[in-house]
Amino acid sequence: MARLQRTLALTLAVPCSIAGLGGCSDDGGTGRAASTTRAAPVPPTSTPSPPNSATSVPPLQLKSKGPVGGEGSRLTWPTLATVGVPRGKRLRSSGPITVRKDGAVIDGLRVSTEINVDADNVTIRNTRLVGAGQWGIIQREGRSGLRVENSEISGDGRTKVQYGIVNHGGMLTARRLHVHTVSNGINTDHGLIEDSVIRNLKEFPSDHVTAVQSNSGPASGLKLVVRNNVLLNPVSQTSALSIYQDFGRAHDVTVTGNLLGGGGYALYGGKGKFGTPTNIKIMRNVFSREHFKKGGSFGPVTAFDPSGSGNVWKDNVWAETGKPVLP
Repeated sequence: MARLQRTLALTLAVPCSIAGLGGCSDDGGTGRAASTTRAAPVPPTSTPSPPNSATSVPPLQLKSKGPVGGEGSRLTWPTLATVGVPRGKRLRSSGPITVRKDGAVIDGLRVSTEINVDADNVTIRNTRLVGAGQWGIIQREGRSGLRVENSEISGDGRTKVQYGIVNHGGMLTARRLHVHTVSNGINTDHGLIEDSVIRNLKEFPSDHVTAVQSNSGPASGLKLVVRNNVLLNPVSQTSALSIYQDFGRAHDVTVTGNLLGGGGYALYGGKGKFGTPTNIKIMRNVFSREHFKKGGSFGPVTAFDPSGSGNVWKDNVWAETGKPVLP
C-alpha cells in the first residue's frame, strides 16, 4: 500500500440521545473515505456477545520481564489489568456509530464495525469495539480533540481491520487502550499515545503491520508523543513503531519509556525523502527480544538520523540484558 512503507494478553442501534449522541447516526460511517481505500467497512462475521456482559481481564505474561540495569530498569509498563474496559464494566450492544455532535461522549458500549467521528472534542471510553474494514475508529479530516480511553479495539481474527484507530484530523489522545488483532494499531501524525498495550497484530495479504505509525510530520502547532506503552508486533514485518516520511518531513516526535519489539525493525526513526528529520527524541525505551532475537526480524532500529537538529537517542536498552541499543 502506497501510504504505508514501513503481547499482552455486538447488535442494536444506539439511540442518539445516549451520552450526548444527538446528531449521530448508525449509517456505518459517511463522509470522506480513508485515503487508502474507498471501500465501505464489511460487517464482522463473528457472533456478538450478549448485552450487559462483564469484561474479563486475562493475566499479562511477558517474556521480557524488564531490563536488569540502565535507565529502563525503573520503568513500569501497563498491563491488561490497567488497559481496556475496566473489569466488571457492563456494556450495551451497538451497531456502527457516526458522531456529528461536538463534545459527544460514547461510554459503556460494545460496538460492531466502526465508530466514525465527524465532530470535535468527542470522547470514547469504557468501550469494546470489534472492527471490520479499514478502521475501528476514525477521526475525520477537519475534526480535532478526539479522546479514546479505557477501551479495547480489535478485529475478530477473520475479517480484516486495517487500523484500530486512524486519525485524519487534528489532536488525538489515546490512553489506556488494548488494541490487538488488527494490521495497524494507531495511525496518526500528531497527538498523545500513552499507557496502552498494542500487541498480537494480524497480517492479511499485502498488509504492512505496525503497532503505532506516523506518515508525516505533525500539523502546525502539534507534536506526537508516544510514551509508556507496550508495543509488540509478532509479525516479521514492518515494525512496532514507525516514524515515516511518506507525505512530509518528520519532526517533533517524542518516543519515551516504551517496551518495543517485533516487526522487520522494532523502530523506524524518521529518516526519509522529504528532508532531514528534526526534534526526534527516542529516550528510555526498552527493546525486547520476545518475538525476534534481534528485537525485530532484521534488527532493533533503522532510519534514525543523529545529524538532525534536536534529534536525541538516549538511554535505550535491551530488556534482557540492560545493555545499550544503538541506532
